[in-house]
Amino acid sequence: MIEKLRKLGLTGYEAQAFVALLKLGDAEANEIANRAKIPIGRIYSVLSNLEDLRLIYAQDTRPRRYECAEPSTALERLSKNKQEEFKRACEEVEMLTNDLASELSGVRAKKSAKTFWTVAIGDKSQELVQECILGAQKEILFFMASRTSSERLKKKFRIEKYPEIINAISEALEKGTEVKVILSREVDFSELEDSSDVKKLLMHMGNEFNCRLAAIPATPFYIIDRENVLLQMLNPLAPDELFAVVNVRDTKLAEELRKKFFTIWEKAEVYSERNIIPAIK
Repeated sequence: MIEKLRKLGLTGYEAQAFVALLKLGDAEANEIANRAKIPIGRIYSVLSNLEDLRLIYAQDTRPRRYECAEPSTALERLSKNKQEEFKRACEEVEMLTNDLASELSGVRAKKSAKTFWTVAIGDKSQELVQECILGAQKEILFFMASRTSSERLKKKFRIEKYPEIINAISEALEKGTEVKVILSREVDFSELEDSSDVKKLLMHMGNEFNCRLAAIPATPFYIIDRENVLLQMLNPLAPDELFAVVNVRDTKLAEELRKKFFTIWEKAEVYSERNIIPAIK
């Protein structure tokens, strides 16, 4: 009981004094101190704090006598105080986050000529893709022109939703990042046209967001800002399932794949009436 009261915001002595007084009914300070095993030199400040919190009441006599508020009322007041404390803390965290976001946005690491890579397996793959999309500043290229990758994408999207990825792409589009997608023309995505997530992206069609269709049996890849390349690794035991995503920071590789992307893009069929979705896990 003492520990639970401490979690609601009371100090150890305050919790002990409150419980002791609750058991005594009404009592003087020295009685409460003896029952709660609190030094007599500390009891008056403890009781004063409990009064300020409106958890106990004092009778203005000499010596003063104290009585607890109804337990349900006391707990309601403690709970409200704790919630207000959490609210203030959340507001402070939000302010700090916004301030840091503004400050850190101006920090740009010196680009290294060395290759750097990371791997995300299973469910972590989606988190890695989302993080890379959110970090994009100018351009995102999604290449999913093989029938296998587009069929897998369509199947996954029909069964599961990807609000985090869609929201990340939408956020990128809102800040002016150009997004281009190449999907397989052998796969019909029209049944997904009523999806609210798809509609959210198609609002930008012809502006920041563009899609074309091709039929290229090549490994799917994404290119972020001509610097990061995301490669999909399929599960060898189940080729229609994604096993992992490899994020490679290599400007040379990114530039070579970007040239390949646009070579295909120039010859690809421009999206017309068949609805599509972006290349996600």
